[in-house]
Amino acid sequence: MSPVQQRLYITAQWITQYAQCIEAPLQRIDGDLIASATMPIIFWQAFDIPWLDPLEPYIHGSQNFSYVTPIREGMVLDCELTLTKVERKAGRQGGLTLLTHTLTCACNDEPIVTAETVLIRVGDEH
Repeated sequence: MSPVQQRLYITAQWITQYAQCIEAPLQRIDGDLIASATMPIIFWQAFDIPWLDPLEPYIHGSQNFSYVTPIREGMVLDCELTLTKVERKAGRQGGLTLLTHTLTCACNDEPIVTAETVLIRVGDEH
């Protein structure tokens, strides 16, 4: 499956709204607001992801973030979401499909963050 790409402009308002939603304190570096470490998980909302059925429920399995530098207000991030692994397993109530995704974001071609997320689809193959 081909990766999907999206350019995102990180505003102070977006950082503030996300921080309020997760009840996290606002932090600054050199006067710039910085995003909470988990904010890239909502970047998915900007993507049209052809391999995920929007009508199908998914369980959030795991996620981890690896930062080179914090995300700051004013950054323009070029992000790419890739389906990196599909694993089928037997669960107690039927089949499970684990979908591992990698989201990479860069600013001015400099790496900023890589996030790995596993989504789980419950049920037999369609």
